[in-house]
Amino acid sequence: MKVFIVSMRNLILGGIVFLIVLVAGIVLLVKDPLHVSDSYRPGEESVPASAPITQPVGSEKPSLNMDIQVDGTTAEVSLLTKNFQFVGGNGDMSQQPIFGQGHAHLYIDGEAKGMIYQPEFLLKKLPKGEHELRVELNYSNHLPYKVEATQKFVVK
Repeated sequence: MKVFIVSMRNLILGGIVFLIVLVAGIVLLVKDPLHVSDSYRPGEESVPASAPITQPVGSEKPSLNMDIQVDGTTAEVSLLTKNFQFVGGNGDMSQQPIFGQGHAHLYIDGEAKGMIYQPEFLLKKLPKGEHELRVELNYSNHLPYKVEATQKFVVK
């Protein structure tokens, strides 16, 4: 008969490792870093998928430029577009998008900050230092036009 001897030191170390793994697992479940819980919401109305919008014959693809004026910790941004009209976001994803209309998605230092429904807006309470502002044009159903502008600016 073989005797299995476990030292008290090994038993305590094994218990500590088990508790660390258990706590880490619980923290990951609670934090939900991949936002898995947001992927399915049975109570909400489903949104039909839409095919990319085709550019009408004879129309030009939108273009985008930016003008940024910094005053203290506030930046005044003007989006200069051609062949594009900003339309308000009414939250209805099922509406048919129209070529040349939509909104913009705003990114500061690579982080998504929101949607823009007008060509001029303010960025307030910016931290000091260099920042990168990226704006991309999108249809009303959030499909991209694949038109974007990026500009760096400094807050002093």
